[in-house]
Amino acid sequence: MNTDREQFDRLIETHRVVPVVQTFFADGETPVGVFHKLAAGPGAFLLESAHQGVWNRYSFVGGDVYGLLSATGSSVDWVDRGLSRERAFGGAEPADGLAALELLTELWRTPSIPGLPRLASGLVGHVGWDAVRLVEHLPDAPPREHTLPDIAFGFVRDLVVVDHSTGDIHVISVVLTDEGRPADELWSGAMQRIRDIIVRLQAPSPSTIADVDRDAVADAAQRTSDAEYSETIERSRTHIADGDIFQVVPSIRFDLDTDADPIDVYRVLRLLNPSPYMYLLALEDDAGTPYHVVGASPEALVTVSDGTATMHPIAGSRPRGADADEDRALGEELLADPKERSEHVMLVDLARNDLSKVAEAGSVRVTEFMVIERFRHIMHIVSSVTCRMRDDATAVEALRATFPAGTLSGAPKPWALRIIDAVEPAARGIYGGVVGYFDFSGDADVAIAIRTVTMSDGRASVQSGAGLVADSVAETEIAEIKSKARSPLNALAIAATLRDPNGAR
Repeated sequence: MNTDREQFDRLIETHRVVPVVQTFFADGETPVGVFHKLAAGPGAFLLESAHQGVWNRYSFVGGDVYGLLSATGSSVDWVDRGLSRERAFGGAEPADGLAALELLTELWRTPSIPGLPRLASGLVGHVGWDAVRLVEHLPDAPPREHTLPDIAFGFVRDLVVVDHSTGDIHVISVVLTDEGRPADELWSGAMQRIRDIIVRLQAPSPSTIADVDRDAVADAAQRTSDAEYSETIERSRTHIADGDIFQVVPSIRFDLDTDADPIDVYRVLRLLNPSPYMYLLALEDDAGTPYHVVGASPEALVTVSDGTATMHPIAGSRPRGADADEDRALGEELLADPKERSEHVMLVDLARNDLSKVAEAGSVRVTEFMVIERFRHIMHIVSSVTCRMRDDATAVEALRATFPAGTLSGAPKPWALRIIDAVEPAARGIYGGVVGYFDFSGDADVAIAIRTVTMSDGRASVQSGAGLVADSVAETEIAEIKSKARSPLNALAIAATLRDPNGAR
């Protein structure tokens, strides 16, 4: 999968973004090891995936970026790391963070090259829950108890793709052609960056051998007490009885001080909870303070691939059984539970409605309905809803149409969002938003930010919620919230115990 000079010369004639790829056999390299060597600062990332316990083919490690987008409300900031704000936005001034994403993905286009992984250039980052006011008209927001931007993305410059099936790594240098520089200069610059990356990857890796306390438990403070959440349930049931909503998903935030390294938290979390969407993002907040987002999410909000948009609503859960017979029985019990079925059908209908906003007429389909997907510690009911997107619809429009997830808000969505604002004591931040990428070929893949840790300045937060309906029981819902938060909280606690066997941290 090597880009040759003839192909490069042809592509730069018609595209503003051209990924230059060189492939090397490197079966001893691991994604975590590559991240250690390549990640130099804000904009770096590690994206991985496992499905039902089996690791997917590719892991993606991002290094240097051309620039960093950071937006809150109508304030849009750009940090120049080689690409000026003027060039990035083509001289335009985006009205908000989503408009900035739309502008960047329209201005900077790359060909869809057969054989390349789905992420070979583009933007990687997050859209936090608090960006909901860009897609819904809502009253004043709850107070912000964080400094994180609503929207933050890095414009990828260097990327290493680890191919687990072949033992190869694909080293990608993203070339921008808009300044009309000579082809020889662009080509030699890309090849030099690839050589520089290889030199960094050939350096010795830091040892990952450590003593660890696998039984460590996090001592986290609840922002909302059990008693306060019980009151929230009663208020929500009143809204349901009055016909305002069918379901709402209030959450509880758990906070703790930590000296754990974010990469160690990621290492532990991917073992505790291997998931379809695992991520580590290094970014900067509104004040320029570094922060990290570490997560292992089971659920995509929406994926866009070759003009097809797909959602996989998840609702309904049970713990895994102690053996195969109990596991099968729990799955059958889950599928037979009328409350779980009703909630799931409602969310499938919501997904169909959301996708219809960007779909060709008559193309929305439920391709998979109410199947059990099993993860290491939990099982869920999952469905799949797809559509063929209109020719004029974009991946960012698909995000607008589906954001935020019904599984994190409730239904009808506009009323549920208002109730969440009323009952939760503070703005959610990243929780319930999305983490993922927009490739400049037009594809996108964004996961719902659940089972996720935010880490900044020695402080970590984890948040989780429960879908409240008319017959919700306080003890059951609170137990579900704490169960969902357990893996990321335990990952924080265990990661903080990692020590060099010789006594050093």
